[in-house]
Amino acid sequence: MPVTPGVYRRFAEPSGQASSVLLGTFERAGRIDGFAVNIDDSDCHAAVDVVLFPGEALEQVVATIEDNAREHGLPITGAHLDPDEFRWQAERALSARAAHDADLGPDEIAAEYEDGDEPGYHQLAVLLRARVRTLPEPARPPAEHLDDEIELFTRIATETSPRRRAPGAKLPAKRKKSDGPAPVFQLKVGLRDAKPPIWRRLEVPADTGLADLHTIIQVAFDWDDSHLHAFETGYGTFGAADPELGHQAERPVTLEQVAAGAGGRIRYTYDFGDGWEHDILVEKVLERGSEAYPRCTGGRRAAPPDDCGGIWGYQRLVEIIGDPAHPAHTEMREWLGLDHADEFQPARFDAAEVSRSLAARFKR
Repeated sequence: MPVTPGVYRRFAEPSGQASSVLLGTFERAGRIDGFAVNIDDSDCHAAVDVVLFPGEALEQVVATIEDNAREHGLPITGAHLDPDEFRWQAERALSARAAHDADLGPDEIAAEYEDGDEPGYHQLAVLLRARVRTLPEPARPPAEHLDDEIELFTRIATETSPRRRAPGAKLPAKRKKSDGPAPVFQLKVGLRDAKPPIWRRLEVPADTGLADLHTIIQVAFDWDDSHLHAFETGYGTFGAADPELGHQAERPVTLEQVAAGAGGRIRYTYDFGDGWEHDILVEKVLERGSEAYPRCTGGRRAAPPDDCGGIWGYQRLVEIIGDPAHPAHTEMREWLGLDHADEFQPARFDAAEVSRSLAARFKR
């Protein structure tokens, strides 16, 4: 679902040399997200922090900024910005902060991911960066330090993975014919941050290639396979080969090479914009039976539809469809292609139906 630009404002001291705040809103899938970027204009106009707030609370945020300024005797001026100007100023702030953070170690960046449920600066900076890229291109030259920002964001995506290992970890050799038939891995694939939980239990041969595992997950969660994806493992990140992002080619790699045996864990991300992250756990190693593989033996709840704005957008979608009086109810129902709201059944799941779809896709 496309992102709709909202309201963009800047508050600053008249001198323009101390600090300022950028405010902007973006609407997607019936949800309005607001971002406040606190900027140190005396330090290369670098972002100090990014705050995410409900877009409907924009005027409250503005009032808070003005009240705080009066309380501390600080003169401030406010101005509305065109979307392209907001993009330029936001990119400048994020890029300058990225250049300043270039010396941060992996553990310092990863610590943000471990401090409770609230996202830290670098996570929100990635999200804001994705949103501002939907705005018109600025007429001015790009903000400085862009290469540093891309490098840092790539590090965030790779170095903060809980499955990372010391640099240089060598990928185990692929199974040989002389090793005999591969066993079957029982996998639990859970959609991260989903409440109530959304998961699938799958049985797949251990020597299944990551490219096929991608397809299996797409079928199991009823995704459209219309976006990029990647597998984060202790041996690197695999997907469509992309040196800039640090992604290695997934096609030559098998599941058992990156998750050897019970307890092995990897992560699968689908759609880097919405950020559908799936935790994959090898629950058991089973002897190969006469059943057709891959197959689904359990799970819970329907998966979100593609392009609904990530897990937060999906939660909002469920709320809107469940409330016929909501102003966006009809729009969201039509976007889903439903004649009636009761056709939307987020609690529904049928493992046998998934197995049939897998059998049709992987005919042997």
